[in-house]
Amino acid sequence: MTLFDRWRPIRRPVAPTEPVLRWLVLQQGANPSTDYYIRPRAQASGCPVRYRDLDREAPVPDDLQPGTRVVIVRYLNPAWAEALRRHQPQLAGIVYFMDDELLDPQAWDGLPAPYRQKLQRYCGRMHRSLAELVTAYWGSTAPLCERHADLGMQPMPPLPLAEDAGRVPIRPVPGEPVQIFYHGTAVHIDEMRWLRPVIAEVLVACPLAQFEVIGDHEVNRLFRDLPRTRVLHPMGWANYLSHCRSMRGHIGLAPLLPGRFNAGRSPTKLFDIARCGARALCAQQAPYHDTPESLAERRLLVLQPADWAEALVAWARTPEPVQAAETIFSTPIG
Repeated sequence: MTLFDRWRPIRRPVAPTEPVLRWLVLQQGANPSTDYYIRPRAQASGCPVRYRDLDREAPVPDDLQPGTRVVIVRYLNPAWAEALRRHQPQLAGIVYFMDDELLDPQAWDGLPAPYRQKLQRYCGRMHRSLAELVTAYWGSTAPLCERHADLGMQPMPPLPLAEDAGRVPIRPVPGEPVQIFYHGTAVHIDEMRWLRPVIAEVLVACPLAQFEVIGDHEVNRLFRDLPRTRVLHPMGWANYLSHCRSMRGHIGLAPLLPGRFNAGRSPTKLFDIARCGARALCAQQAPYHDTPESLAERRLLVLQPADWAEALVAWARTPEPVQAAETIFSTPIG
């Protein structure tokens, strides 16, 4: 028996009997997981919806009235677990949603230490509570759902943000700068290390190319000596949305190195790239090779640095009109 087998929930969830009269979404502040996966479905339900920050807002009796469907977005803490336990008989189900591999600690190997500690605090230490409370599991991708098929995990593809509907793509102008960008997080430090020599080659070959990356001090050390490169400090979700909507982006990057954790990744980075008015250069693997073409204009490449540099140089030297945003924000998925 592996650590994964001992840790994961040991029973298939039991369906609730109460009708759904309202939704309560437990989240860790504003975040893309809620906005891409949960908010559209909660709003479409026609029921009242309440959003609670599990770290900043303590549970009150009014949160868990009879007929409340509770959706836990990724994380749970002891205070809310105890409140859910007390009110569970009157609830219309407790759903656990995940868009990464959060039920297998072995998949966390190789992630940055602070992120592993966060997962251990909000997922690892809460695994018994999740097993006792959850009545349905939702997953962001087919691989996640297949891996947890014994829990009856249901696929929940991402949906575009309503605020981005009708956005007009930005068209690059020949002879003007071409903005290349990679908007990863601290979890993607390996992808950033992989990209560094690729970007260095492109910036030398294409004087009009510019590069933007988001990251902490380690990322700054990686890229700060490259010309025409901007390293932005990590920002909250609301500020990131505003930044994307004000960008004149042309080529967004989505590399993804093989790994157990990355195998559960979702395609939402394509939404982010299209929001910037750009087309995408993506790793030729899930989740990018098995998503609808309407999701974004993109090119898929195996993770060979020379191939990526060649593709970026070709795009930067001969910019073409971007068509991504016209389709991505008008065609819901699933």
